[in-house]
Amino acid sequence: MIPGIPTSISKLFEAALARMGNSIPTIWAKNKTQFLIAYSGGKDSSILVLFFNYLKERYHIQTPTLFYLSHGIRSIETEENELIQFLQSTGFPFHFVKKKSQIFLSN
Repeated sequence: MIPGIPTSISKLFEAALARMGNSIPTIWAKNKTQFLIAYSGGKDSSILVLFFNYLKERYHIQTPTLFYLSHGIRSIETEENELIQFLQSTGFPFHFVKKKSQIFLSN
C-alpha cells in the first residue's frame, strides 16, 4: 500500500495497468520518460495526478510536472488559491499561469 492512496484505488490503478500492459511503467522508469500533466482542477485531472503519484511510488517513474493555465476570463481567485494549495501538496514541480495578467508561478 502506498501512503495517501487507498488500497481500493491502488487496485483500480493496477487493473488499468493490466489492460495497458504492466511493462509500460517499467519502460518509462528505465527510459526516464518525463511527463507534463495539464491540470484543470477537475475530477479527471485530479485522479490522473493521483495515478502518476502511484506510478512514481510503485514503479519509480520520473516525477511529473504539473501545469495549470487560468485564462483570466473571470475572477476565480478563491478557486485558484485552492488549486495552488493542491499543486503544492502533491510535492510535484508545477507551473501556474494566469494568461490575462501574465502572472507565472512555479515552484
